[in-house]
Amino acid sequence: MGEGRQIQSVVRALSILELYNRSTQELSVTEIANLLDLSKSTAYSLISTLAQNGYLEQNPKDSRYSLGLKLLRLGGQVRRHSILVRRATPFLEKLVQEFSETVHLTVERNGMVVYIEKIRGKKAVFMQSEVGAENPMYCTAVGKCLLAFMPETRRERLLKQMEPLERRGPNSITSIDELRQELETIRKRGFSIDDEEHVAGLMCIAAPVFTHNGEIVASVSLSGAKAGISSKMVAQISESITAIAHQISEAI
Repeated sequence: MGEGRQIQSVVRALSILELYNRSTQELSVTEIANLLDLSKSTAYSLISTLAQNGYLEQNPKDSRYSLGLKLLRLGGQVRRHSILVRRATPFLEKLVQEFSETVHLTVERNGMVVYIEKIRGKKAVFMQSEVGAENPMYCTAVGKCLLAFMPETRRERLLKQMEPLERRGPNSITSIDELRQELETIRKRGFSIDDEEHVAGLMCIAAPVFTHNGEIVASVSLSGAKAGISSKMVAQISESITAIAHQISEAI
């Protein structure tokens, strides 16, 4: 579909929904108006429409607004209707059963990792990942995996957009040249590792999922506390997750 004329009121309504994130769960009419540089009356009209249709909910105690349950229902439908998630889930559950750790399925959107499925195991430590959340590519195993196997022209374009590389965890790669070398290593061995590059104390191992014509479409990962993952386990996990990723590739 081409880039046709946008309807301003729809764009503004979507902008209101996009204000909400993990740290911003409730907003007043005045706060929304100020954040989007709207008049209070315009903001109120948009908010009222969203609330009447279930996309926002008002707290009766302080009149502030939060995201409505309609979005949760629509999000669930997207997940259920996603062929990739549907077909990958049985294989992800195998990984969870084998290692009892957290497993993720991710894709790349606009230069960021987007989590489209998450299954927690019995031994899983708490992680702030959630379905729909985004993370940088350069410091996550899933992101490096997606970067490593995508076409070179797109990879180089994304790498330029990422500079400078911010240090997220104690072992974050902060040099583009070092990152390029890491991506080459990932391509050769077939999987990627995040060893406290994104979050201190966490390790993640990821493998690529390909379409029938060899294009990378997703990456699957297993994450856990670094203290509980020995070098022997890294070898075992990488072998299992590579096999699971291959099975998902065949299933899609």
